Amino acid sequence: MTVEIYGPDNQPLPAGLRQAARAKAADNVAQQHRSRGMVSVSGAAISRSAYQGASYNHPSFANWHAGGFSGQSALSLSRSTLVDRLNDVARNDGWGAAGTTRLVDNIIGAGWKLAARPNHTTLGLTFDQAEEIATQIEGLWRDYTQDVDMWCDAERTKNMAGILGLAARNRFGPEGEAFGVIIWQDDAPLFQTAVHMIDPARCSNPKGTLDSEFMRDGVAIDAYGAPQGYHFRRSHPGDIYAGNTNLWSWEYVERSTEWGRPIVVHTFDPKRPGMTRGASDWAPIMRSIKQSTDYEDFESQAAMLNAIMAAFIETPFDPEEMMNALDADGGDGTLAKIYGEISAAQSAYYGTAPINLPGVRVNTLLPGEKATLTKPEHPNANFEVFVNAALRKVASAVGLTYEQLTMDWSQVNYSSARAALLEIWRGFTAKKGGFAAQFMAPIYRAWLEEVFDKGLIDLPEGAVSFDANPSAWCHADWIGPGRGWIDPLREAQAAGERLDRKLTTLQQESAEQGRDWKMDADQLAREARYYRSLGLVHPSQQSDVIGHNGGPPLDDVDQDTEIEESVNGRSGQSARASRHRLGIPQIGRQKR
Repeated sequence: MTVEIYGPDNQPLPAGLRQAARAKAADNVAQQHRSRGMVSVSGAAISRSAYQGASYNHPSFANWHAGGFSGQSALSLSRSTLVDRLNDVARNDGWGAAGTTRLVDNIIGAGWKLAARPNHTTLGLTFDQAEEIATQIEGLWRDYTQDVDMWCDAERTKNMAGILGLAARNRFGPEGEAFGVIIWQDDAPLFQTAVHMIDPARCSNPKGTLDSEFMRDGVAIDAYGAPQGYHFRRSHPGDIYAGNTNLWSWEYVERSTEWGRPIVVHTFDPKRPGMTRGASDWAPIMRSIKQSTDYEDFESQAAMLNAIMAAFIETPFDPEEMMNALDADGGDGTLAKIYGEISAAQSAYYGTAPINLPGVRVNTLLPGEKATLTKPEHPNANFEVFVNAALRKVASAVGLTYEQLTMDWSQVNYSSARAALLEIWRGFTAKKGGFAAQFMAPIYRAWLEEVFDKGLIDLPEGAVSFDANPSAWCHADWIGPGRGWIDPLREAQAAGERLDRKLTTLQQESAEQGRDWKMDADQLAREARYYRSLGLVHPSQQSDVIGHNGGPPLDDVDQDTEIEESVNGRSGQSARASRHRLGIPQIGRQKR
């Protein structure tokens, strides 16, 4: 049988054209096999992939066609839907909301304390001069960030701790990123630098245009991919109110001024090179969250149904069987009529007065009927196992322990809790460090520039100016929430041992507990002065207490140290005490 193929002119195709079409078809088939890691041998396609994970003939991979997207292209195509679904999870799912809250609590806590660290080696300062200036900077920072009028926030609703918390909720929550614009408020009483938080949904390409070489999802970039500026929609795309004229209006904001003062702060964790926007850590576990939530709903519905349908009445009356036995044909509506009459008879029968006994109710059934109670089978025996497995996956993906996410500590002992705390704390430290570098550091730099411009810091002669080396002036540590103690006595003793062996510093030990060692020292000195003014001895200076790490009493360590009369505040008495390992006198009462 010969098959003729006709062209658009209603004439058979020329032989040369038919031959070219066959060659192209064969080439297409070969190309398809090559793309699937297949090669044809004598007409049979076999796998040529050295990695089974790249083959297409294995049942698990046969329909797995992953796109070859770049990091940013994959995100740009899906970000809007992805973020909307994650925000819905944060609003309506308890585990999703709890996970973000736990992350913010552990990374931000009640806010961060500044520990200024100007680099004295490159600023022409001595170490003591740098410390003195750092103390001045820290005091001014506290005035700025803890202002009761909240001038550090453009919206005047948050202090710096609130700004940090909101930014962290965006960064470690559904959005996976946080934006802020550093503005200048002329009407502010002390510092004009303020932060205006921007919802990440407002950063987008103007008028919905497609990404281009130098425009990626609202971010203007240079040839290296470095951000040059950001396009912000003047209104959130979900803002719906009368007269909203800003919905389709965009504003371009430069990343920084021409002299380097930051304007836009943008924090995110690029998962791949070339990404200009952030993807949430919650994205890979959306399916698990949804499946777990659906399973909970289905189990709840089944359990409710079990509770409502507690029993069924089985009756021997079957009109169809009766009519078949009588070989009767009642015509249309007969069965319905019989069912109606039976139902009416049952209602009348059940409506009769039941037998009443004290505290119980006894009902009667029609002859031949029996009550069958349902067997509650929900929640399913595997329900808790399934949900817990899903929650462990969620906790692992976002950087929490299962116990932190669920607040279930029933299966934890000291060893497992200690191991989990050490492991998870490394993750919190890494997240905190990245967030501080991208978000907190630019804000601090902008504020510190204003401090120096206003001459609020007295620089010694020969010191390098802020404009000449802003990076050296902006060195700082940020003290966040404390790691906490599982066994306070053991861990305090261990900290003392580390200090004794010069393996750590007071600054590091204090920072791990969310404290500033200099502020603690100032407070201890204040307390000691107050105790002395009342003729009392501060608890830390009593000689009859046991030394650190269970050692001998402090007054027995060194009996030859004479404490000046002016130090202990008691005239006419000589006192002896040891000195702290850092040389601080430990005042004690004279032994009797």
